[in-house]
Amino acid sequence: MRYIPALRALVLLLAVVQAVYFLLAWLLPEVGHVGPVNVEFYPKALEASEVVALPATLRWSGTAIALPPLLVMWYALWRLDALLCAFAAGRMFALATIGHLKGFAGAMLAALALSIIEPAVRGLAWRHLQDATVHVRIGISTEELSVVLVCGLFYVIAAMMHEGRRLAEENEGFV
Repeated sequence: MRYIPALRALVLLLAVVQAVYFLLAWLLPEVGHVGPVNVEFYPKALEASEVVALPATLRWSGTAIALPPLLVMWYALWRLDALLCAFAAGRMFALATIGHLKGFAGAMLAALALSIIEPAVRGLAWRHLQDATVHVRIGISTEELSVVLVCGLFYVIAAMMHEGRRLAEENEGFV
């Protein structure tokens, strides 16, 4: 399985990109320039100009509220890396490998759910902190629905792996 090191590198790259984007979106949302291209980083349901205008209290509370989806995503990526390591070692149907696949799929679903509700939680917290009318925004995209479908498929694959393991153990008893 010569492609596994490349996939592990992509997993690491995704984890780093997520962290950099998170920091840039909350701490440095100003417009940057890369040659003739304008580059903006901003949190979900906000524009860069809105983040720049936030008082420090709201910006830091928004950062804290947005942190759990990122941490759960990192956990999912860690489980994916463990799954890839198990595949590289030839442990395709080991219980731990199946557990890593289920853990990855479950953590991805949890990260997705947290990222969907995060803007609404942020809006409610800001209403409380600011005593103002802040719009509570929540939405779901087709990409997010696709992630739900793929995670469901991973659970089906994990169930098939578990059944394959059970049949292999059963066949060993007859030989």
